Amino acid sequence: MRVDSIKLKNFRNYVELKAEFDGKRNIIMGENAQGKTNLIEAIYLCAFARSFRTNNSTDLIKIGEDSCNITAEAVSDDIDKKISITINNSGKKMIKKDNKFLHRTAELLNNLVVVVFSPDDLRIIKDSPEKRRNFIDKEISQLRPSYFDALRNYKEVLRHKNSLIKQLRTPGTDGKMMDMLEIYDMQLAQYGGEIIKSRREFVAMLSEKASKIQSNISKEHETLSIKYVESVAAENILDEIINSREKDIYNGHCSIGPHRDDLDFYINGIDAKKFGSQGQQRTVALALKLAEIQIAEMILGENAVLLLDDVLSELDRERQSYLLNEIEDVQLFLTTTEVNSELLQGMEGGNIFKVKNGTLI
Repeated sequence: MRVDSIKLKNFRNYVELKAEFDGKRNIIMGENAQGKTNLIEAIYLCAFARSFRTNNSTDLIKIGEDSCNITAEAVSDDIDKKISITINNSGKKMIKKDNKFLHRTAELLNNLVVVVFSPDDLRIIKDSPEKRRNFIDKEISQLRPSYFDALRNYKEVLRHKNSLIKQLRTPGTDGKMMDMLEIYDMQLAQYGGEIIKSRREFVAMLSEKASKIQSNISKEHETLSIKYVESVAAENILDEIINSREKDIYNGHCSIGPHRDDLDFYINGIDAKKFGSQGQQRTVALALKLAEIQIAEMILGENAVLLLDDVLSELDRERQSYLLNEIEDVQLFLTTTEVNSELLQGMEGGNIFKVKNGTLI
């Protein structure tokens, strides 16, 4: 899987740009705030129809303009694909694949699979459970678009149920509202059960792959295991949701379901969240990203595209070297303020782009 070229119009600080990429290595250099990350953000957008930096789509439009457009030409399964996304000033997206409109984001997923690694990802071990859930949700959605649909439906039903629960706290609630609560609970159990089972399977693969990588990086001194922490088992989710109904009405929110789940990380049996050193936690984050690429290759039969957003400056020399040496068969996009010639010696060929004020020079 690779991205051959991209065209930008009024995207972030780019007025207009067309760039053609090397199938292996693409180094994007420049000072801070010149547009390096914007370029790989555009690639990410063509995979997910959303940014990895903001939830507000209008942030992507160049200041003073009414809309922006991103068009990428990619190859997957030896098939040429053209993905185009236009965003207007109300945040609405118009998505096309091979000049045909797509009506659901799920139709876009899996056409271009990317893994992004940014400095924020180095904090995933110590960060909030929501960040860790988002991490696995994004990857599973890329590999199995049906999961994205289940997740979207679950979140929508959960929002409606929480709104209804707040109303049920008022005395004199009529029976119709309780009937609606029954419907929401059955829907949450259906979608939630699908989500939990998919996460179980993915985390099991993630733990297996990341454990080997962690061992290699640490020269076999560290054994990593990852555990999916379920707030409820998929097999009895409906019963647990019903049993917690009275408590949930009292508290004003739904307390049972995959929206409460988390990941635990153990290094040599010790909780890495609480007791892992910063170096160990960063190694786990690196192992997770490399494991993502291996899982994508295993499921799809081809490698994902790897986007490294200024992450080398956050890693020590040993981890930098390991990262670059482990991605030989992956198309790489690397943003950096400077190129370390010693590290890049082993990276055969490739393009080096220099970015200044939204222009390639």
